[in-house]
Amino acid sequence: MSLSSIAQAILPAPVYKRLLSSSIARRLARGSLWSLFGSAISRILVLVAMILVARLLGQVRFGEFGLIQTTLGVVGLMAGLGLGGTVTRFVAQHAVADPDRAGRVIALVMSASIGAVLLAAAVLVVASGYIARTVLEAPHLQTALNLGVLLMAATAFRGIQGGVLAGLEKFDLIAKLNILDGVVSLIAMVTLAYFMGVEGALLGLALGASAVWLVGRIVLTNELGTRNIAVCYGGCWTDWRILTGYSLPSLLSGLVATPALWFCMTLVARNPNGYAELGIYNAAYQWHGPMVFIPMILMSVSIPVLVQEWEAGRRERFRRVTLGICGLMLAMSLPAVLLVAFLSPWVMSLYGPGFREGGMVLVLLLAAAPLHALAKIASGALFGMNRAWWVLGVNLVWGMALLTITAWLVPTFGVTGLAIAFLAAYAILGILLFSLVLIGS
Repeated sequence: MSLSSIAQAILPAPVYKRLLSSSIARRLARGSLWSLFGSAISRILVLVAMILVARLLGQVRFGEFGLIQTTLGVVGLMAGLGLGGTVTRFVAQHAVADPDRAGRVIALVMSASIGAVLLAAAVLVVASGYIARTVLEAPHLQTALNLGVLLMAATAFRGIQGGVLAGLEKFDLIAKLNILDGVVSLIAMVTLAYFMGVEGALLGLALGASAVWLVGRIVLTNELGTRNIAVCYGGCWTDWRILTGYSLPSLLSGLVATPALWFCMTLVARNPNGYAELGIYNAAYQWHGPMVFIPMILMSVSIPVLVQEWEAGRRERFRRVTLGICGLMLAMSLPAVLLVAFLSPWVMSLYGPGFREGGMVLVLLLAAAPLHALAKIASGALFGMNRAWWVLGVNLVWGMALLTITAWLVPTFGVTGLAIAFLAAYAILGILLFSLVLIGS
């Protein structure tokens, strides 16, 4: 069965016909279908891996695993520097019109990423003892933090690699790499978690990301060769303003979101039975991600198109494409959200004894998914408009809302308070970002 026949089967007939009615729609449909295919398989594999790992580790250790992942995500933001989105935006702008400039942008991003990854890795190794003892109040997690350096580095490099491929609109290659990542991660995570616990699960994730990065490097080199794009490091820093004008606000936006959520999770961890509650949150959050991955796909696919429409001055068409993507996202995500919410007690029981009581946490995180999705698509549109600083401003509001509501509710309601704060903060974020897109376009 081809991807077009899959689309025809899952989409309403008027929507499918409209997707094929223009060159823009065809590009969006082709990229979205490939990304959907790859991400769906990858997500399923990762979800299965997480369920098996949760059953192997138990509720408390699975909570530790989730908090370590988030901690690595905070440090990984510094390593990534917001460069994945940067390279997508500017490669999309220059790949056809100015291949030499596109090559310099790729070289600039790669140079900055290598230095950032080395610095972030050194900081994490030096500070791992303090973080484990004082912040996480779990000294035994220091080894896991040190092993996480490999995962952090591989994830950062993979993000940049995927950003280049997205800018070139090679979503079929991204899909195949995502599937490979899911397969390797499933095998490695479950096997190593069985023998090594939390450290093994992290190492398995790192092995998956590293293997896919190596394969992706070969694929990307071949693709750049066919486009006559030479990655030239000489003179690449002449475009340094890209880093301050686009990467910096993207980085700062991330430095609001992930650390805010990490700090909220540490508040839960400090509660009595906190790591067990975090185990419930980590299990429930595994289902929030799949509800958002379609909008993430639509956002990544649409950025090259939106950039070109915006740069060409076609504002009305830019707005129509953005609104169409939002409508398509809601039509595809809401049924899945409602179904999983209805089955929430059974879904949580898959993770093992003690998880079933987290059904309400799952429902709240699922309810936040469409709002999170709307925010992602609106952010992509604003980045396409080169309004990265606007995104930062709204993310600051989101972070303040999440921290305030969590600090208020967690002492009384525990992890359910964090889930309520998560839902409320994403309601604020989605409404503000979407309003800015309508006003700015």
